[in-house]
Amino acid sequence: MPDSDPLTVAIGHCCRGIGSEAALQRVREDRLLIDQVDLWLYEEIAPFLGPRVLEVGCGLGNFARYMTDRELYVGVDNSPESVEHVAATFRAYPNMRAQPADVSDASFLALARFDLDTVVSLNTLEHVRDDVAAVCHIAQVLSQAGRLVLVVPAHDALYGTMDHAIGHYRRYSKTTMRTLFAQVGLSVLKLQYINAVGALGWYVNGRLRRQSTPPAGQLQVFNKLVPLLKRLERTVPVPFGISLVAIGQKNF
Repeated sequence: MPDSDPLTVAIGHCCRGIGSEAALQRVREDRLLIDQVDLWLYEEIAPFLGPRVLEVGCGLGNFARYMTDRELYVGVDNSPESVEHVAATFRAYPNMRAQPADVSDASFLALARFDLDTVVSLNTLEHVRDDVAAVCHIAQVLSQAGRLVLVVPAHDALYGTMDHAIGHYRRYSKTTMRTLFAQVGLSVLKLQYINAVGALGWYVNGRLRRQSTPPAGQLQVFNKLVPLLKRLERTVPVPFGISLVAIGQKNF
């Protein structure tokens, strides 16, 4: 595995890894160029989301915008700027709140007071040095039979300069995710690779061209293609992708 670690790029990072803050901030901003990817991801995970949701790594609120109809949404991030942005954006919604928290720290366990049935984390776990401890903390704040909904970058072979620049410790496979879930007492409900074309673009830019972030022009073009790509992958499932969607359920 590389120095350990999508066009589903990392945004809303709860914990920073080994990369450049400037590169990470650019990725956060460029994420706004691929809103169709966010919609695709939301549609894939929506059936597994309950009424009381905690998002680990809320970032700039890209996912929070889909949660305004929930009984409760709590977004956490270890970036004060991110927390302030999400709190300000959704101040008109009494069910939406944001606060600082670090999934790696034992103080994270205090979030169990919200009686959470779902924890969701999109492109954040790869930024956490000790992902086993992080997922263990998440499992502990979930209510009984609660669900963990993850989207993480897939395939070690895709790890390149862009992963390093934005602080990825690792990328994941179905096998490594099954092992991780088993270590913390979660049963697997779903493991699915998604966005094969995005994986090819990531490989070219991060392994061959050795760039630090995806070119904005490519992201804009790709965003226009996403509705077609989404339909194709739902017709013919792909054996690889830029991301892995992983759903686990608490067994204790």
